[in-house]
Amino acid sequence: MDKSALCVLLFMIIQLAIPANLSGVDPTIFCSPTARNYTPKSQFENNLKQLFESLSSNTSISGGFYNTTIGNNTDRVFGQALCRGDVNSTVCRNCVYEASQELFKSCNTNDAMIWYEACQVRYSFQMFFSLMVYVGNYPKQDSQEKRVSNPDSFSHVLIYLMKNLSDEAAFNPSKHMFATGEVKFLGKKNIYGLQQCTRDISESNCKTCLVSALGDLWACCSSSQGGAVVGRNCNVRFEMFRFFDDMSSSLIIYPYFEEPW
Repeated sequence: MDKSALCVLLFMIIQLAIPANLSGVDPTIFCSPTARNYTPKSQFENNLKQLFESLSSNTSISGGFYNTTIGNNTDRVFGQALCRGDVNSTVCRNCVYEASQELFKSCNTNDAMIWYEACQVRYSFQMFFSLMVYVGNYPKQDSQEKRVSNPDSFSHVLIYLMKNLSDEAAFNPSKHMFATGEVKFLGKKNIYGLQQCTRDISESNCKTCLVSALGDLWACCSSSQGGAVVGRNCNVRFEMFRFFDDMSSSLIIYPYFEEPW
């Protein structure tokens, strides 16, 4: 095989190994309804393009989390990207790049955010670093439409798992505000959970954000086979199948126990 053919083959393998949208579902996009539209080809738009380039280049080499600012005065733009704690640097880089492109295409406001399964990207004309503001969003999940047959027991075990994970994500420094775990349900099936915060907020604010997100999760999905809530500073998700890489995410296996509900 000559060199050019080998390069084409390697490119095709890489493309097949990395899903087009790195999620399997449509992204969740928030174009702020209270923000102003920026003018095409303006200095703000130029700064935004530079911001996206910086986030795409630097997030994967900065441990999966990166803040930056481009420009001055009224044209200044603040940006942040976060990759899910279990994805490798290649997936992280590709996800942030694709999320940035999709966000630029979908929103022309000066404040917007996008969530993929493997990453999230946010920008604003206002400084938001280290500020925790919770607003829950609900990605489309096929498993959310599927109900469990014994919702009361399921809900108790789910709460047990997710409350433990929120403490791990918020207060265990070695976790970098990311935690995954599983628990046996009725001794047969497993429930898998994931929680993550942006690393610019404090431990207490991380916990507050996760508690708020879990409240929304109980409201929408406590009797479903899966569900997720994403916010500006934290994300929570559970499924009846393993949806994360347990080899790289320090999976916590909680013992199943019977409790008189």
